[in-house]
Amino acid sequence: MAYEALVKAFDKLDIDKKERQPCWQSMKCPSQTYTRCPAYLQDAGRRCWLLAGTFSSKNPYCIYCITVRDCRDCRFYKMVRQNI
Repeated sequence: MAYEALVKAFDKLDIDKKERQPCWQSMKCPSQTYTRCPAYLQDAGRRCWLLAGTFSSKNPYCIYCITVRDCRDCRFYKMVRQNI
């Protein structure tokens, strides 16, 4: 599956440290929202854009996609990308 290949690639880049907050914590998503989010349910952590954001093959679930329109404009995405 494409998602699994991307997970392995990002793991090799070592961007998913345990001490770093996942997107739903960093973005302070309400619990009634993040507990239904694909990124939370599949434990995507800091790779939310692959499952809940605009890079997923489905309609974005992320509540911030309404305002940013694209994950590349999201402050969380930019923060994670700077750590690569």
